[in-house]
Amino acid sequence: MMLRAVLILFFLLNISYAQMFQTVPEANATLIQSGNDKYSCPNCGMHLVKFYKTSHTHANHQYCSIHCLYEATQGIIPEDAKVVDTITLELIDVKKAFYVVGSKVRGTMTRTSSYAFGSEKDAQTFATDNGGQIMNFEQTYAVAAEDFPKDFAKPTSSKLAPSAKIEVPQDAKCPVCGMFVAKYPQWVAMIAGEKAFYFDGVKDMMKFYFAQKIASDKLFVSDYYKLLKLEATKAFYVKGSNVYGPMGSELIPFATQEEALSFARDHDGQKVLTFEEITEMMVKNL
Repeated sequence: MMLRAVLILFFLLNISYAQMFQTVPEANATLIQSGNDKYSCPNCGMHLVKFYKTSHTHANHQYCSIHCLYEATQGIIPEDAKVVDTITLELIDVKKAFYVVGSKVRGTMTRTSSYAFGSEKDAQTFATDNGGQIMNFEQTYAVAAEDFPKDFAKPTSSKLAPSAKIEVPQDAKCPVCGMFVAKYPQWVAMIAGEKAFYFDGVKDMMKFYFAQKIASDKLFVSDYYKLLKLEATKAFYVKGSNVYGPMGSELIPFATQEEALSFARDHDGQKVLTFEEITEMMVKNL
């Protein structure tokens, strides 16, 4: 049984990786860290091979995105930073890179994507095909700084009793993307059982749920406004809003349909869904 679960999880991760622009074969990735942390972003825990094309290095660490680099440096521009060239997959000096910012290609940990190129011609070709503006590193870092407070934005919640919300172990990682879940408590979802699984959002939980065919009564989500632990089957979800979770577009859960509809009106939500209306294809396309 345990072997079967491991194999299913391995299959799920490989399917997820194959669908992402940022992902490359491990043999093509240059990873500068070693030991147990070789594959993990030190800031958020996400898998560096999966998000390789947006990864940056600084001070012997490798980050999954400019977002995590910005957070780790507290906004101070690092002098030794390198970034992955989207075409050659080699690490290049950020000061010599041409970034395409704001293209239609999804980014990592931010709503405003940025991809780097060692050649201005390559950057222009990418921008022509996918949109976006060509910038240098300092300009791109300024965009990250401007966008940073907006990412993962949500109302401040009052303190809750431990039993009222999902309690996450500090070392828990999302089994789909590898992110440290406790870092983003407002987005936590979980699958209960003999072994509990924790997720950085409903989207990744549902990917796991569909792949593993788990009983739906074991799924729990966090109410967006109150952080209360909700049974996933009884929650209402807003799809396609302008509020992003740690992994981008999300299904945002609410305890009542009224709250979900109000949020959708305020944040350009496309649709309010019940649990039964969430499909595997829908989740894959988020």
